[in-house]
Amino acid sequence: MKNNFNVRIDVMETRYTKEAVLIYLENMYKKTNYDKLASPRVRMDIIKLIETGCEITNLSEADLLAGLDFKPNDLKIESLEAFLAELRSIFWLRHFGFTDIQPIKAARKSKMPDFIAKYKENICAIEVFCLTSAHEQQRDSVLCVYKNFDPQFNGSKFGRDFMSTAPNKLPQLDSINAEIKILLCVINSRPIIFLNSVEEIHNHAKSLYEKLNLGNDYYLGILAGESYAIYPKLT
Repeated sequence: MKNNFNVRIDVMETRYTKEAVLIYLENMYKKTNYDKLASPRVRMDIIKLIETGCEITNLSEADLLAGLDFKPNDLKIESLEAFLAELRSIFWLRHFGFTDIQPIKAARKSKMPDFIAKYKENICAIEVFCLTSAHEQQRDSVLCVYKNFDPQFNGSKFGRDFMSTAPNKLPQLDSINAEIKILLCVINSRPIIFLNSVEEIHNHAKSLYEKLNLGNDYYLGILAGESYAIYPKLT
């Protein structure tokens, strides 16, 4: 029995390490040929995010990666984007002054939010969802321009995908007793990141919040490239 227990711990420690992440990125590149992952600099940037994420949360590599639902055997590009979305969410939370940021482990995420944190003296629940390259606006194959892109998202593929996904995330926010409940949308899809200024992203957060008809204690966050937004403004 003792030997079996030790083997299990060794497997877990091996799975949730920076080395395991690098192996995962290499395997992901081999399977998907996702050109960004060919760059050693991109891979090391991800490792640096993990290291800084550990410092912010005061968690070990193993605990952070387990909390972020790192799945080294899931080689779909959407799974990578979802993992990175949660990792980047830590920096979004720090940017807006949240403290005691803690990811909730995967086994509990089906019923609970992705993170809990504090804002001043308030308990906060944060649910993250990612609109990935799968939600990208269609391009014209001849002109190589995006078709039917509306910067206000009205009638656009992004707008439809957002409104069909976001409401399904709300029950996780209501599963714990929190004074502040944040639905955080991480946007990886183009052309939104490239065709919107920081000010416009803030305006989109307000517009989408109103479309969702969210009530008191709820906030909508957006993380798009280097743009950070939250609506309503935290006080």
